[in-house]
Amino acid sequence: MKFVTCLLAFLLVVSAAINGAVEARSFRGERPCDEIYVVKEGETLQTISVKCKTLSILDDNPQILDSDDLGQGTVLYIRRPAKGGRL
Repeated sequence: MKFVTCLLAFLLVVSAAINGAVEARSFRGERPCDEIYVVKEGETLQTISVKCKTLSILDDNPQILDSDDLGQGTVLYIRRPAKGGRL
């Protein structure tokens, strides 16, 4: 019985630690944008690029002919960064 109690306590601590790490990562903004991104009012290619941590938006979206061609509701494909990769 003591073993089961210790095991459950251990699992609870590990679960809390993992959950805290995931929430901290989200809080710091390390989660990339979704693969499909819908432009919001007032956003520019630069602000989206910074927010999504990518430099390839124009390359990956041939429907964007000009960087000023973004309007609210424009749908963009956002390439996910390689694991461990940077911009």
